[in-house]
Amino acid sequence: MNLCYALLLWTAIFPALTGTEDRLRLEYDDLVAQASALIDATDHMEADLRQQGLVLHPDIAIARNRLATAIDRATTALDNQDWNQLRKRLDRARGYAEQLRRKLL
Repeated sequence: MNLCYALLLWTAIFPALTGTEDRLRLEYDDLVAQASALIDATDHMEADLRQQGLVLHPDIAIARNRLATAIDRATTALDNQDWNQLRKRLDRARGYAEQLRRKLL
């Protein structure tokens, strides 16, 4: 009888878990797209500056590198299906994306 209750409980919880996973995957996809755009813009800016004999401001380069690292770590968490770590990594990457965005304005 306890097995039946356990199965019933699992079937009730499972859709909620997959909904959370799906939501995290969508957040990941959105954030990766934003991060890619920011990183590409920064890379193009750096190339343009280099052609003029100038360098990218170190704070911008650091923000870009932090964002890239945070995205890599979020990707690892997603690959491992570690949903708690993915949530934390996405929050951190979102913060780094905002920092880079502010520095580019």
